[in-house]
Amino acid sequence: MPFTFAARSILELGRELISSDEVALYELIKNAVDAGSDRVEIVADIQLLHKDFRSVVEYIEQTSGPCDAANRLRPLLRNSDLPEAAALLAELAVDDRPKSELATRLRRFYVKHNYIEVRDHGHGMSFDELGSVFLRIGTDSRRRDNRQGARHLGDKGIGRLSTMRLGDRLTVTTTKEGESHWNELRIDWSWFDSDGDADAADYEVGPEAGEAKDDPSHQGTVVRISGLHGDWDGPRFADILQGKIARMVDPFEPGIGNKLIIARHNGQRVRVRSIPRELLDAAHAVCCAEFAFDDGEPTLRGRVHYRLRHRQRRVDLTGPELLSVTQRISKRRAKRGHAAFKLDPLPLSALRELGGFRCEIYWYNRRVVEAVSGLTTKAAQTREHIANWSGGPMLYRYGFRVLPFGEPGDDWLELDKRAFGVSGFKLNRQQVIGRVRIDTPHDLLSEQTNRQGLIDSDASHALRMVLQYLVHVEFRNLINEADAEEKDAQRLANVDHQVLTKAHARAQAALKRIRQQYDIIPADEMDTVSAGVDRLTEIAQGFFDQIEKTRSEADRDRSQFIHLAGIGLMTEFIFHELDRAVNYALDNFARGGRGMPADVLRDQLITLQKRISAFDELSAERRQSKSRFDVASLIRDVLRGHREEFRRHAIEVVLDLPGGPVYTKAVRGMFIQILENLIVNSAYWLKRQKDFEPEFRPRLSVTLRATPMRLSVEDNGPGVSAERMEHIFQPFVTTKPVGMGRGLGLYIARDMAEYHGWQLGMDPELGRVRDGRSNKFTLEAETA
Repeated sequence: MPFTFAARSILELGRELISSDEVALYELIKNAVDAGSDRVEIVADIQLLHKDFRSVVEYIEQTSGPCDAANRLRPLLRNSDLPEAAALLAELAVDDRPKSELATRLRRFYVKHNYIEVRDHGHGMSFDELGSVFLRIGTDSRRRDNRQGARHLGDKGIGRLSTMRLGDRLTVTTTKEGESHWNELRIDWSWFDSDGDADAADYEVGPEAGEAKDDPSHQGTVVRISGLHGDWDGPRFADILQGKIARMVDPFEPGIGNKLIIARHNGQRVRVRSIPRELLDAAHAVCCAEFAFDDGEPTLRGRVHYRLRHRQRRVDLTGPELLSVTQRISKRRAKRGHAAFKLDPLPLSALRELGGFRCEIYWYNRRVVEAVSGLTTKAAQTREHIANWSGGPMLYRYGFRVLPFGEPGDDWLELDKRAFGVSGFKLNRQQVIGRVRIDTPHDLLSEQTNRQGLIDSDASHALRMVLQYLVHVEFRNLINEADAEEKDAQRLANVDHQVLTKAHARAQAALKRIRQQYDIIPADEMDTVSAGVDRLTEIAQGFFDQIEKTRSEADRDRSQFIHLAGIGLMTEFIFHELDRAVNYALDNFARGGRGMPADVLRDQLITLQKRISAFDELSAERRQSKSRFDVASLIRDVLRGHREEFRRHAIEVVLDLPGGPVYTKAVRGMFIQILENLIVNSAYWLKRQKDFEPEFRPRLSVTLRATPMRLSVEDNGPGVSAERMEHIFQPFVTTKPVGMGRGLGLYIARDMAEYHGWQLGMDPELGRVRDGRSNKFTLEAETA
């Protein structure tokens, strides 16, 4: 037998799936747009607020003596002169009427004269459609249309349940072009709550033939909700339309809300607001980017512009880099640190399902906000405008909001989570206004039925991770870097200003005395001027000495940090390899096999032991000690440490070394770290290219030339665009999933090269594998 369900289940669906009155109203707006209407009218006609209606009913039902309901009701009515209102007041003034009859009469008046209507001029519904489509909860008619290329805003078939959120009574009046009559459907939702054991099928609900049409070509639908549950006074109606609803109809497009929505409350027009263009133009930083497919390859391109500091940065990621950014993170039991997480690349099909998106994110430093010309006259007013629209990037599909992204309680890009967890990180949701626009159809990127976000899928995961990369790596890093530079410049400028101010005052005093006696210049006066000049020279020299001392101390601290960070990276890699080798053998034993061959496991452990012994070269006592060593031999040793990794991932290694030794004098441990970081970086991207292109054959080439010494580490992976060749050497730049990568490897390598006076960079010509992208790092050093 088929499933059956209790009548009250329909009410439970509406209460669970429609979270608020504004969401309910939004669902009705979307239904009208999906019906093909380019204009939606929302009319609220309110004669009596719900709270006032309830108070008079309670008074009637609870009063034991004479009932003065008419005088209680009269001041609460919007228009007591309305004929039906006057008749009601007359009836309530009669003392001998039963109180139950008075309460019933008041309820009828409340239902009839307090309602919200949503009117559209779309294609409407026929008599049969009103019964077979509208009354079928969960219909997939729009999902079928979406597969055919339609751009519907909804596809769940539950939007109609939003009406029960607003009121007890529903009347749908609709017609299609060419029909002679209107079609009507009336539902009293309270029916379904009257008997807990009643079955939904026990209630007969169906369409009826309505009035004849004046014009057979007319089409559209009117949804009237009465028996309202809430207080729909003018301020609340305006607040919802100008607040929540304004955010739901893309407010970044000026005037589009008022073109679509014609809202009136008791005859008064309420306009839907848009974000003022002047406010967006006043943002202190902007990030604009687009994710798309270029000749079958996913790309993320855009630009971050920190207007306040006049700094810009280009965003340019391709297929393998995007697969790296979007990797899924899973927790490993009994592991700690970064070893506690496992990264699994998404299939390329996930990015294809996502298809593409465009985003624009505006950031405001609220501490330095000023009045905006043409919009505000005070900084406080500007902050109020920011507060009206901030909350993080909002997500839009076909120009309409996907809830709840960007709501006060939703931190889908972890802006607040990271802002409050990182000292000095200013990029929180209260300072961000933004939108993300997707055109992905529902069957590929579907919303949860309760309107609480997207259903978890590879495509929705990819969308979130790419956006987090944009915000937390590209956007945040540029702001923090520029602010740090500005702070240093201000600190030095303050010292400079103090010194120069005092020096200037002394010079002015001396010159003033000379001017007073310009015709007779005594020798002692000239001596004073001369002494003043000498003193100024001494002050200037002392100032420069102070700067050098400060810079020297900063360099020492930086060198210590770089050293420790480098050791940390090497430690993590070695222990990762050790854990992998041992667990591989244990897993084989657990599956009943004989495990990894003993000689293979022994060789791996011996190799790791050699690498661990290299830490002696990095000890605090020896790390600053330069020695003469053979670079060619060291390269062979380092590559042997990666032999098993190269074998597992089928990475071909091409080694081109001179026939004899190539000596240099340097800190051997630092040279090891430079080479390690370059090899680890190349190996990582070769793996990601393999994920992106299964037929790809990874290759790593290490070349050494003797005079002058030039070391090259080259791979045939995705490469780096010309504009980002310097950017990748900056600290905290990473294209691993947010929170998983430190972004220090290349920064450390360059810093250690600079310590020796060497140059480490990317070769934009010799290493070019793809147009405009380099895959070759070169280290130019001295031979000894």
